[in-house]
Amino acid sequence: MNCRRCGEILNANANFCWYCGAPQHDATSPETIAVPVISAHESLSPDANKDPKGEHRDELVIASGTHAGTRFELTNEITSTGRHEASDILLDDVSVSRHHAIFTRTASGRITLRDLNSLNGTYVNGERVEETALHSADEVQIGKYKLVFWEATL
Repeated sequence: MNCRRCGEILNANANFCWYCGAPQHDATSPETIAVPVISAHESLSPDANKDPKGEHRDELVIASGTHAGTRFELTNEITSTGRHEASDILLDDVSVSRHHAIFTRTASGRITLRDLNSLNGTYVNGERVEETALHSADEVQIGKYKLVFWEATL
């Protein structure tokens, strides 16, 4: 199979081009599935993600697949993500690089996402990114994993 945009040779079941990041599916195809948007109130049980002061913390929630609903709190200054067993967020799939991306808390408290030159890239809301600031309800795709970012509420 070749990439629709750049012509690069891909695996037969590739959803995105490893070279240019272009989606390889037809958006009007009946095989295209919608990823459910998880609202903060649906994804959290009462007090499930509150610190002792009663404030919600920044978090990522896996939106689909066998691990849907799994939450990762972004409490550290730097949170590593990848297939390596020492990663803070372990995403165990061959579509994820060993050291894929990092989430960083800036001095102002914002969360940024930076790709670490991963093979398959890192996407936010369907766009390939090198580094970007995240906002509530942003969809982050790392390999086959789709995660929804939720900002802390005070």
